[in-house]
Amino acid sequence: MSSGEPRVARPEGAAGRGPRQLDRRAWLGLSAAGLLGWGVSAWLRQQGAPPQRLGDTPVFRQVVDDPGSPRIGPTNANVTVVIFTDYQCPVCRRTDAALGRLIAQDLQVAVIYKDWPILGETSRAAAQVALAAARQGRYAEVHVALMASRGALTAERIRDAALSAGVDWSRLEADRSRDAAQIEAQLGRHALQAFALGLEGTPAYLVGRQLVRGGLDDAALRRLVKIARADRSRHG
Repeated sequence: MSSGEPRVARPEGAAGRGPRQLDRRAWLGLSAAGLLGWGVSAWLRQQGAPPQRLGDTPVFRQVVDDPGSPRIGPTNANVTVVIFTDYQCPVCRRTDAALGRLIAQDLQVAVIYKDWPILGETSRAAAQVALAAARQGRYAEVHVALMASRGALTAERIRDAALSAGVDWSRLEADRSRDAAQIEAQLGRHALQAFALGLEGTPAYLVGRQLVRGGLDDAALRRLVKIARADRSRHG
């Protein structure tokens, strides 16, 4: 977004209102609108926007049937939660534990993780490490460790998180290097899926057929799981 003052058309003959006064009022109005839009967007990311029910479209199937996306939980789960996330997203970090508690308490819920690193190269490096850890069967552990990491992520903190999750770091580096093209392709698919769903940021959840943009706490997750189960019983 340009930082310069926008050009505003000046109607001729505007009595009692000089050009500078008109420009200033227009600029203040635009600035206020922009701040309001940013504030609403941030609030929605933190609180969760109203859910949007998706049909059984090709986009929906691409999201839930992507075999490369890490998945935890039973294969016969009656509710699947898909989450788009970035390890440097503050709202993702604050709300990730609620999803962990859900799958610990409800054994009929499965989770599909969509690493979508949109906040810079450090986010991308963290996502690459998490996907490389999946080669050792340690994706979930690394995901939790990265989300729980304190402070801004660095290469050292990413490594420490992976080690605390029990990975073999030498093997992880080898897997990350050998499978770099596959990992990048997977991240690319996640990004395309996010764009196809119309997402603008992280986190975002797909609980059954209910798409929610923004963070979800324990109560909201349980409520959406209940809706997903009812939806499944009605529509199959």
